[in-house]
Amino acid sequence: MDFSVAGVHVSPIFLILWSLFVGYVFSTVGAAGGILAGVGHITIFGLKNANIVKPMNQVLTLISPVISSPLYFKERRLVVPAAVALGLGGIAGALIGSYLSHTFLPDMKSYKPLFGAITLFIAVKIWLEMLPSAQAKQQNVKKANKAFEDKVKELKAAGRMNELKDIGVKFREIGINNTFTFAGETFKYNALSPFIAGLLVAIISAALGVGGGFLLVPYLSSMLGFPMFIVAGTSVLSILVSSATSIANYLRMGSSLDYAMLGFEVIGVIVGSYLGPVLSKYIKGQYLKIFLAVVLTYIGIGYVLAGFGIKIV
Repeated sequence: MDFSVAGVHVSPIFLILWSLFVGYVFSTVGAAGGILAGVGHITIFGLKNANIVKPMNQVLTLISPVISSPLYFKERRLVVPAAVALGLGGIAGALIGSYLSHTFLPDMKSYKPLFGAITLFIAVKIWLEMLPSAQAKQQNVKKANKAFEDKVKELKAAGRMNELKDIGVKFREIGINNTFTFAGETFKYNALSPFIAGLLVAIISAALGVGGGFLLVPYLSSMLGFPMFIVAGTSVLSILVSSATSIANYLRMGSSLDYAMLGFEVIGVIVGSYLGPVLSKYIKGQYLKIFLAVVLTYIGIGYVLAGFGIKIV
């Protein structure tokens, strides 16, 4: 099927299948959805206009938070105050990032190497965080993850999965210094930190045309020390705000969307986004990190090498 705005010919079935994978990955780990969408648009489907690819990617990353955030909220697997702070910073960051990218990264030659370099940097950081020395510093996170996993198994065996929300996030103090509990463990963070992080992440993600989860997940899990079971929900909620702002600004500056192509892709993302939160409860947090690191490493190396004329992605 021909898609005139995107300038490509591709099977609608292929669009749906790839987008289903994108939605599943994004809603499961809270990251990499925009990167995989970009790989699909650039490498698999062959879009040539960078300023069309960027908002097209972000439309897909916007769909998943809309679908998965209510599910995470229902199970108390997201930290709402942190997500709001990230989102507020993300509004300003998205406006800045989309303007800079539209102006200074208008073609694939300049866009892809930067995409790959930042992605590879984050992948290396995640691999380092999985070293025993790094993991030893996060004992309370590991205890919370194990408690959550054990409770899921117990409730599943007893047919009482509706009680899962009772061990989820519970707020104790909300303000500049926030405190909450998850699976019996207490966590604290300063609200100014996620606001600044949201600003910086949105600048980068809007410039690259992705959701920003590939930066938010390491930030939430490592710098704030949140367990992986609540990182995904917290990141996707904040991404909703920053992605919507970025898309609107790209369109305001003259970028176009291929609505026919997006129609098929949205179907796949919706299905994948519903599957993600349901299946992720049965996957250990460490496995989620490993999967994310592998994906980002492969894509990062491939796009950096593309800047030197070497193609592996």
